[in-house]
Amino acid sequence: MVNAVYDHIFAIIIVGIIFVSAVVALPAMSLINIRAVDQQQLRNIALNVFNALLLDTGEPANWGSFLDFQMNDPRIKRFGLASAEDPAFYVLDPDKVQRLVVGNPLNYVDYNRVRELLGLQGYGFKLRIIPPFNVTNVDGTPIREKSPIIIQSKQLNYSIKVSYLDGTPIPNAQVHAIIIYTEGSNFGITSRPPVSTNALGICSDTATLNFVPKHVVVVLRVTVADVATITVTFGDTPPDDIAKINFVGDEIILTMPDATPRGARWIDNIIPITSDDDIEFLYNGTRGNEDKLNYGAFKVWSKSFNGLKKRNPVVFIFNFWAVIEGEGRQEVLIAGPYHNLLGHTIFEYGSTPEDSSSAVKIRRSVIIAGMTYIAELWLWKESS
Repeated sequence: MVNAVYDHIFAIIIVGIIFVSAVVALPAMSLINIRAVDQQQLRNIALNVFNALLLDTGEPANWGSFLDFQMNDPRIKRFGLASAEDPAFYVLDPDKVQRLVVGNPLNYVDYNRVRELLGLQGYGFKLRIIPPFNVTNVDGTPIREKSPIIIQSKQLNYSIKVSYLDGTPIPNAQVHAIIIYTEGSNFGITSRPPVSTNALGICSDTATLNFVPKHVVVVLRVTVADVATITVTFGDTPPDDIAKINFVGDEIILTMPDATPRGARWIDNIIPITSDDDIEFLYNGTRGNEDKLNYGAFKVWSKSFNGLKKRNPVVFIFNFWAVIEGEGRQEVLIAGPYHNLLGHTIFEYGSTPEDSSSAVKIRRSVIIAGMTYIAELWLWKESS
């Protein structure tokens, strides 16, 4: 009889423990489930937004190519970055992408306007477009912070490192350099045969130039398994007060930088570098009034070249006949558009989450002007 009493007491204790455990555990399990559902819903919204950005042309379909584009242009009724001229998926229109570059001299669409067009009230997002791999100095520092070029008399040398986005070195990457250089009234172009990166992802090359250069631009095309990126670097810091290079549709537009007025300058040459690594003299100036740039207007020069956009120009090199303070008149090299030059982050657009763990992130490959990039979307729900 005593044993039966003990058995009942023991059973009651066990049932009590199970009940208390259930009372404590069930809310925690419910909270985990709720969080999982919220995260999945957020991911579904992110996928819909990503598809809207990358697969929809927007309305009108050519909204990025308006030459008279206005800040937050009211003509945009629906937002999307897809090309209207290429039916393939995930091909983006470079004109539309450049309208996301904050500070674009030809105007851009700001973050809140894009959120409104996408119906994202109550949500925040960030869009990054980056090359498929990194091209840096040998020590890993970005090329935008330090040039990899060393010039000694007529000898030009560069050393770079190629790595995956996680920092892992890439061996056997093919690196092809085009060197454009000037001194006084002298102008030269040298195209180098490709060199390969070693097991550490590092490669070097040395070129003998025709004369000792004053201004140098080196265009590096880096190819990994048939995927290429283009990086532009300079022998020295180029002047930033000659002109800003803009490209919309088939039209090249030079705008006036915010700087102290300087003497008149003329366009001597325009050299586009395409996604196929083609190089040509697109335009040779006459040093007449039609190619003269002076202060007094925002858009100081523009010219349309039929079919230029379809040739997928990635970078334009301009050779100006200009005055450098204290050095006199000489040929000076400028490259642009600037936000496409660095072979690292192309740009980030949008906001930043207060807590990155609460955001979802989606990535995929896209094509812009014939080049492969990685588009990355972060999306999060904003706190009320």
